[in-house]
Amino acid sequence: MRGLWLFAVGVFLLSWMAPPSILKVQAQKNASEPTSQSEEPLMDLQAFIAAARRHFPGVQAAEARIRAAQAQLDESWVAPFFQGQMTFALALAPEMRGSPIFSPDPQVPVSNPWAPIFQFGLEGILPIWTFGKIDGTRDAARAALEATRFERQRVEEELIERIRRAYFALALALDLEQLVREAEPRLEEVRQELERQIDSNSTAVNPHDKHRLLIALSEFRARAAQVRHIGRMARTALRLLAGIERFRVPDCPITRPAIELLPVERYIEHALAHRPELQALRALLRARRAALEIQRAGFLPDIGLSYLFRTSHAPGITDQTNPFIIDPANYTQIGFGLAVRLSLDLWGNAYRVDRESALFEELEARWREAQIGIELEVEEAHSSLQEAIAREEAYDLARREGRGWFISVSQGLELSASSIQDLVDAGRQYLLARYNHLQAIHDVDTALARLERVSAQRIVKQWEEKCD
Repeated sequence: MRGLWLFAVGVFLLSWMAPPSILKVQAQKNASEPTSQSEEPLMDLQAFIAAARRHFPGVQAAEARIRAAQAQLDESWVAPFFQGQMTFALALAPEMRGSPIFSPDPQVPVSNPWAPIFQFGLEGILPIWTFGKIDGTRDAARAALEATRFERQRVEEELIERIRRAYFALALALDLEQLVREAEPRLEEVRQELERQIDSNSTAVNPHDKHRLLIALSEFRARAAQVRHIGRMARTALRLLAGIERFRVPDCPITRPAIELLPVERYIEHALAHRPELQALRALLRARRAALEIQRAGFLPDIGLSYLFRTSHAPGITDQTNPFIIDPANYTQIGFGLAVRLSLDLWGNAYRVDRESALFEELEARWREAQIGIELEVEEAHSSLQEAIAREEAYDLARREGRGWFISVSQGLELSASSIQDLVDAGRQYLLARYNHLQAIHDVDTALARLERVSAQRIVKQWEEKCD
């Protein structure tokens, strides 16, 4: 009887001690749909990131904003020199004959035949000196373009973190899914054998062992539900973020990358200097400062070269050739000279200057607020990583100690120095420690991904190790 128990529990635990890569292969086969795995593209972490950069709508929206900002900058270079207007008109008017002295027609000869009037006009001002208005507009456009580029960088970095979190969650789910899949039926077999022995009033078993096994079975069923949820959400996230419907991941166990963790002050310093959010706010501050200077320049005039050309021709109306006679139907006007243009809305411009000054101060306060928030983010991410590393090391020790405990109890059971209860307890603790250790590795990976993003600094040189 003792040999039967030892065999059942031993098979159960050996299934949990299988290499994670083998378990992940089996988990992927069981989780896949009827389509052959060979038809699914093999996607590692870098492949998912590259696909997401091409597919994710947030990146596409950021690129569209960059194009819009570039167009605005290009416009600022040409628009000031095309602030003129051209008009062309076609109208009808009754025929009128005569000279400034005599005409046979009444003042409004509506009864005469009607004929067309053709009119064309071109006028405007070419700026020479605007007291900083044109330069300010270009500076603001350049700063806005720079801000949109930093915004695209922020979107990409957040997307990369989301991809990494989903990828690590899938790696964890594939490892844990197979462990739970192997453990649950073994526990069920041991429970059925235990009930059979209890029903036959065997003295080799303790009725309390049944409760221990039922608790262990219920716990693993609960964990199985968690694992299935993690796997489904991870696959869904990767599918939606990367735009790939079907895929398979490398047959590699989830691992903790090798890093050298620096003091938190180093990460804070780097984040304050390189975070794209702060860089974008700095650029927007320059844009706001330029807008303020533009409004202040509104109190000063614009100096430029004015040009004018107008012509009108009415075949049905007698052309008055005397230049001192106003002829609204037939004329040609040409003009070119120096012009000064000043808006008289000086009172309203004073309010606009005050408004731009307030907006600049608001953005400056937001920039200082962002610095505080980023420093808190880095502190929290650094502390979370330290906690995750300490937890992973502790669970790794618990896993190794649990394995040694189980082996010792197994050997003692053969020599009648241990009981079935000891074997079940040792096995349960070992499995729980291994489960927690895999979860802790996942937490270290996600904490590293977050610290890399919030510090804007590369911490991990290689996220995935090559495996067969």
